[in-house]
This record gives sequence, C-alpha cells and structure tokens, in this order.
Amino acid sequence: MATLKKIIIWLILILIVGGLGYGGYWYWTMRQRVKAMIAQYAAGGGTEGPVPLPVDRCTIKDITDFLEFTGTTEAVNVVEIRARVEGYLEQIHFTDGSLVEKDQLLFTIEPDIYRSRRDEAASRLKAGQTELQRAREDLERIQKAVQTGSVSRQELTRAQAAYDTAQAQVLGAQAALDMAELNLSYTEIRSPITGRIGRRLVDVGNLVGALDRTVLTTIRQIRPIYVFFHISERLLEGDLLRRLQGGEAVEPLSLSVGLPHTGVFPYSGIIDFVNNTVDPDTGTIYVRGRLANEDGSLLPGMFVRVRVPTTERQNAVLIPEKAVSTDLGGRYVLIVDDEEKLQRRDVTLGAVVDGLRVVTEGLNGDETFIVGGFHMARPGMSVEPIHEGQIPPEMVEQMPGAPPMVEDVERDETEQAD
Repeated sequence: MATLKKIIIWLILILIVGGLGYGGYWYWTMRQRVKAMIAQYAAGGGTEGPVPLPVDRCTIKDITDFLEFTGTTEAVNVVEIRARVEGYLEQIHFTDGSLVEKDQLLFTIEPDIYRSRRDEAASRLKAGQTELQRAREDLERIQKAVQTGSVSRQELTRAQAAYDTAQAQVLGAQAALDMAELNLSYTEIRSPITGRIGRRLVDVGNLVGALDRTVLTTIRQIRPIYVFFHISERLLEGDLLRRLQGGEAVEPLSLSVGLPHTGVFPYSGIIDFVNNTVDPDTGTIYVRGRLANEDGSLLPGMFVRVRVPTTERQNAVLIPEKAVSTDLGGRYVLIVDDEEKLQRRDVTLGAVVDGLRVVTEGLNGDETFIVGGFHMARPGMSVEPIHEGQIPPEMVEQMPGAPPMVEDVERDETEQAD
C-alpha cells in the first residue's frame, strides 16, 4: 500500500512538472514569435506567410430582447405644506432636505391666541349646558303642573320654547368649541406623508396665513418613485399593448431603469399605468412605471434609461463590440474560414447584453473572427489565428493592430512638436 501511494505521488509530481514545462515552453515560443513579428514590421519588411492576429469565437446564450427608452422620474405624491391659520411662525422642527415621517411635527404657529379662543368656547359651552339643565327642569315641573291644572298651557309653551332655545345654544357652543380646537390643532403642522422635505420657504418670526394660505415647504414621496416615458405607436405590435396594460389575466410587465452615464440597469419595477390614448402630435403613448427605490438614490426630475423586456430569444449569437467594423457598406465582421483566410461577413446588430453585442443576422455562432489588427487585415488574407487567452498579457499591446503604448504615443507627439 505504501509503495502504491509513492507511485501515485510521483505520477502527480511528474504531471505537474510536465505541465509547467509545457506551459513555459509555449509561453517562450509565443513570446519569440510576437517579438520576431514586431521586429519584421519595425524593419519595414512586413511578414512572410500567415499574419498572427488575435481572434475570438461567438458566445451562444439565451437572452431577452428589450426595448429601451428615455424616461423621467417623478414623485408618487407631492404635498405643499401651507399655513391654515394666521399667526407668527414660532418654530421649525426639521432640517432642510431631510427625510420626514408621516405625522412628524414640522412647524409651530403661535398657539396662545387659539388656545384662548378654545378656552372661551369651552366656557360658553359650559354656560349653555347649565342653562339647558335649568330649562329642562322648568319644563318638567310645568308639565306636571299642567296635568293638575295649576298653570295654563301658555306657560308650558313658554317653557318648551326656552328649553329648545337652550338646547340650540348648546349645539352652537359645541360647534364653536370644535372649530376652536380645530384651529388650535392647525398651529402644529405635521407631515401628511413619509418623504423627503424641501427647504423651508418662510423663516421663524414671519407672519403666515394672513392674506392667503402661505406655502411653507414641499414634501415629495420617493419610496416608491414613478418613472414616465413614451412608446411609439409603431412599436405597439402583437400583444405588447395588452401586456403593458396588464389586467386580471395578465401579470404587470416588468421594467429596469439605469442612469444615462452607466451601462447597467440596477433598479427594477413594474408598469402600472398606460394612457388610454395616443398623442396625435407625437404618435406616442404615455407609460408609467413604479420603482421601489428603497435606498432613495433616485430623485424626482432625473433623466433615466428605461428597458422593457419584449421577447425571449433562444441560442442568441453574441460577439464583442470591438470585433465589429463599419464602412459605407454597413457593419461587418472579418471571420476566419476553414482555410484560415479572412472573409467579410455583413451583420445586423441588436442590443448590448452583459457587455456583448447581439447579432440578429449574419452569423450562426460557429464562426471565428478577428478582434485586432484591423488596419492591416483584408478579406482574402491568410492569417494565423491566436485566441486572446493564448497571448502573454505583456505582449497584447505589441500584437499587430493593437493600440499604441503610452510611451510610443508620447514619443510620436514629441517628434511632431519638434
């Protein structure tokens, strides 16, 4: 058993040493080939035989086709905070631009005068209730006296009128007290929603609510947040409109949102509203999506990119953007055929997915194409394909057609200046 273990260990060591040796030999060989090629081009003699060029192969994967639009974010709710009673602004209880919770105290308008009015209304109600109690007792006493014939029915009528009047006065005093308490409550202004508050528009000490309902600040609810965009009527083909509108039998269509200067769409949500008419002036329909915006990084009024999924594509062909060239004939890719010669292949491109470009027409996914050396590559040229992963990293910049190194650019600019 011990001998078998030793043999296995020795075999593993031999395989490791052999692999390292082969890798070192391949690395040294590739380095020498690239150096020799660079030396030939530097001498102006060109290269003999096939030209080594970096190549790559198509990526095949299932993807989702998207439509992209430019949208604008907007707050779900916008509330103007106004003074509902007249008085001097006594206190401000928030920091400009902060997040506020529903029912949080924001402003205090001097409450003393409204507290006094409340107390006055309460005293009037108390007096009215006392008068009502006296009128009730008088009415009950006279009703009993009428039954025995001690007083006339005219006295009963007067007692009933006094009771009704006292009862009406109590109702009026109660209404006045309710109004006084309501006005007193308006001296403490609280947030009606949870959201981000703007700056205060009035400072402490100013008279508010004198001539109109003074606007004190504005609150915008941004969790969640809306995004609005327009879809051209020519895109409303098939069942897209039905999916946009949703309904009981159709799940809401999802959407993704990203900022204009980035290539990612980190915010996700659903479409919750589609207008019921197409604008005849623009030929577009108004669509609204809703995003959770849990971190609050999206603010109302921002321009964003909106991506709406349309169809699922099986076994889509994707290639790097750098492999695509353009001329007067359109976009094309230089592929390497079975004889290791370059052939032009016109392509039609789709969306960008995970940094790769979708090819909708022109490639079937089996092709090998060049990704460098375009200034020297021509259809019909014999090439020696070298996959990018096989090129030593420090030699990539020295491959034919690779971008010049910084030192070379600076040297060329210095020579031109001289």
